[in-house]
Parts: sequence; C-alpha cells; structure tokens
Amino acid sequence: MLTASDSFKPRTKEDYAYEVLRAAILRCELKPGDRLVLDSLGAHLGISSIPMRAALLRLQSEGFVDITPHIGAVVSDLNPASIEHVSVILERLELLGFELAMLRVTPEDIAKLRCLVREMGELLASGNTDRWSEMNGSYHRCIAAFSDNKLLVEFTGRALDDWTRLRRWYLPEVVQQLGQAQAEHAQMVELLAQRDLVGLANVLTMHHRRIRNMYHRAVAELTASELRKAPGRSAG
Repeated sequence: MLTASDSFKPRTKEDYAYEVLRAAILRCELKPGDRLVLDSLGAHLGISSIPMRAALLRLQSEGFVDITPHIGAVVSDLNPASIEHVSVILERLELLGFELAMLRVTPEDIAKLRCLVREMGELLASGNTDRWSEMNGSYHRCIAAFSDNKLLVEFTGRALDDWTRLRRWYLPEVVQQLGQAQAEHAQMVELLAQRDLVGLANVLTMHHRRIRNMYHRAVAELTASELRKAPGRSAG
C-alpha cells in the first residue's frame, strides 16, 4: 500500500503524491519497470491528474521515473553496475563533506553524531537492520549538513537515495559486516572531533571499498534467474 512517512507533513496535494510515490520507489514497493498509470494512482491517492502529473515530473527530474510522451511513465530501471558508480561518488562526496564539516563542526554537532552512532549500535544489537540502514542514511546526511554547503547536501542526498534503491532491490538480505561498518562510523566521528583529516580519509576509503567489494560478491552469487525475478533486474 502506498503511504507517506509518518513525519511528512505535505503542503499541497502535489507534495503528498510526490512523497508517497518517492517513498514507495525507495522501498521498492514500486519496482523498477512498474508502470505508473496517472488515473489509477490518482484514484488510489484521491488526487486529481494535475498534481499527480506534477509529482511525476518532479520524480523524473530526480531520476526515479522515466516518462515517454504518448506512452506513459514507469519507475526507472536499475543495474547492478551502478553499485560501483554510486559508491565511488558517495565516497568522494563524503570525503568533501568531512573536510568542510571539519572547519565548522561544534562540540554539540559531535555530541549529536555520537548519539546517532550509539542508537545505531543499539539497533544493530537488537537485530533491527532495516532501521539501522535508515539511520545510516541519516548519519551520512548529517555529515553533509554540517558542511553548510547546499549543493553538497543535495548531491549526497541523491546519491544516498540511489544507494538505498540498489541495496533494497538487489541485496535486501545482506547484513554481513554491519558490525565493522558500525565501528567505522564511530571511528570517523572521533577523527572528526580530533580534526584528523588524513586518518578520517583513510578510514572512509577503506569503509567504502570494503562495502563495494561485499556488494559485488553478493551480486556475483545471485543466479541469472534470481536477477530476473522481477522487471528491471539485470546482470549487465
């Protein structure tokens, strides 16, 4: 069922439609290749075609939806090759984010990150890996926000959204090495507090390369039939 997040407070019907569809795409409830029929979606959400169309155009501008004139809209496709592309971009964006944050970060900011990491550790210990992954995104968005650079915040958010779709579509059950990732998150916070950019860059680089390698191995283990379970999965 298509629903918005509990925390979202839409200002307009267009905002509501946009948020509901965006959340469903990120959760892979709307799968790559799924058709998005304007009338059906509008009836389901109780929204007329004009705000629905505007919402689809916004999603198209963010790469979540492909629209073909006179044919219609579909959820954009995914390819496992994008795991490498998106991860490399995230690594570069996060290194820049840490570098800029290091110039501005306050003791209160560090305390916020430590609290976030602590909550993530508790979630991991309880086995709630789904919620841990959501908070992992919040952790990385926090770093970008501390840079006080709007473009960096925007690009980091978009890269994290792409990563979320890739992870949930291809590898929803992969949880190996999350304990090590958790430890690296805590280490990065302490290096940020110490203004140790060299040490932080080393940890961040190892973190992303290890994650990339883990995901590549997991994708390689998927059989061709598993990759073809649903529209959009492709081994190419």
